[in-house]
Amino acid sequence: MIGEQIKKFRIKRGITQEELGSMVGVTTQAVSKWERGGVPDAELLPAIADALDISIEMLFGRQQHQSSEDTVTGEILAVNREEGFRKAFSLLWAIDLGLSGLGTVKEHYGRDILDNLKDKNGNHLYSRVSLDEGLIDARMNTDSRYFFLMPEPEEGYSRYFDNLEELSETFSLLADQDALKILFYMYTGCNVPMSLSLIAVKTKLAAEKADRLLDRLCKVGVVVCTEVQTEAGSMKAYNYFNETVLIPLLCFAKELRDKKVINWAIMFDRKKPLF
Repeated sequence: MIGEQIKKFRIKRGITQEELGSMVGVTTQAVSKWERGGVPDAELLPAIADALDISIEMLFGRQQHQSSEDTVTGEILAVNREEGFRKAFSLLWAIDLGLSGLGTVKEHYGRDILDNLKDKNGNHLYSRVSLDEGLIDARMNTDSRYFFLMPEPEEGYSRYFDNLEELSETFSLLADQDALKILFYMYTGCNVPMSLSLIAVKTKLAAEKADRLLDRLCKVGVVVCTEVQTEAGSMKAYNYFNETVLIPLLCFAKELRDKKVINWAIMFDRKKPLF
């Protein structure tokens, strides 16, 4: 079994018997003997597995090789969702340090740093990385954190922002406090349909104004409108939509105005313009 596995993964890696022997510290003849049914010395098994980029168990045919991505997925699937989010953010933090070249989490901050990130003066701790290869923006505080990573597109970031009119319309709407009142009220429900009259009453807005704002919110894609039939006839009902886009946008808008900022893990090494 071991010889068959060695041959299979050696060929898969595209290396010769001579090359494998050199990597492990044995002769070509030794490798050939293994692949014909011989058994390597036990102390060589770790080196053989490393050379073939597999686990020792795989030399015995006991499991399939998992990619690092599959390993991460398995670790997160093995815990509940709350623990999964905590673990995922820890991994993102490790990615942040790796991409920025700042080293490992253990080297700089200790293994449990993310569980203890609080500033006694109430400052907000951020990681900001700006490289030619991409951008990272992350809020690190224990009480509220997020992570944004965007690799540099081949055509540059400007390809995402070619319609200034639509961008202006969206920001103009979200700059309206009454529009935000509607959204925040709708977020108090678990995305159940709400009538215009209910939204108007709860936000203390005139029905006509609430109606106009809801139409605009539908147009930019953060609210959806459906028709429901009642005894009194057809009626509009509204649900919030795209909250996974809007909530980050609101976080970043708040971040722009944040005055209590500590840039906690920073790397600015960008040589080319953003646009």
